[in-house]
Amino acid sequence: MTIAALLGHFKIHVPRYVTMDGQIVFNGVSASGDGSYTHTDHGAVTPVANHTFHGGEEEPDDGPDAPTHWWDDSDELARHIEAMAKCFPKFVFIPASEKLAPCWIGEIDTGRGKFEVGVVLRRDRGLPSVKVIGGPRLGVSAGRSWIPSPHLYLNGNLCVADRADWEPDGHTAATATAWAAHWLAAYTEWRMTRRWPVEGVRSSAA
Repeated sequence: MTIAALLGHFKIHVPRYVTMDGQIVFNGVSASGDGSYTHTDHGAVTPVANHTFHGGEEEPDDGPDAPTHWWDDSDELARHIEAMAKCFPKFVFIPASEKLAPCWIGEIDTGRGKFEVGVVLRRDRGLPSVKVIGGPRLGVSAGRSWIPSPHLYLNGNLCVADRADWEPDGHTAATATAWAAHWLAAYTEWRMTRRWPVEGVRSSAA
């Protein structure tokens, strides 16, 4: 059974994990005492935190328009940098600039497609913005019509979770990147079947 088919087969309550390359796995994962997880074939993996795919209008970044931002706290930013280096080491960190928040750019390989993804932190410490960079539009042609992918924000960014799923004191950019891998795995199935296989994950192990 393919990974995409497994998404629908295992439904929302079964734990799932993401490899360092971005592939979703379900079985063959063992936990260690330090809280890390290892897959028998893929090595270190990251649990997909509980989330629900969403859509509509992406919330504006309502953080303060000030000369300093929360990521100027080196310890707070380090949580995100260290998590990304551990979980998705091939992603490249781009420090904040005058016009750009800290972000990461890297490739997610679902096993059925590769996507270059940007994960951008927000001034309001909310759910990071996630976007596919370059490549074709996310959707399918149907005759003369264009069908956009489900669970996209109106601006084209991925709606990887509900804002209420995001926990700014516990989650990191790696959490959002794992959600993006889950989203893209579901998307590759939708492109084949026009059926979104699962609406997220709600697992006690996540």
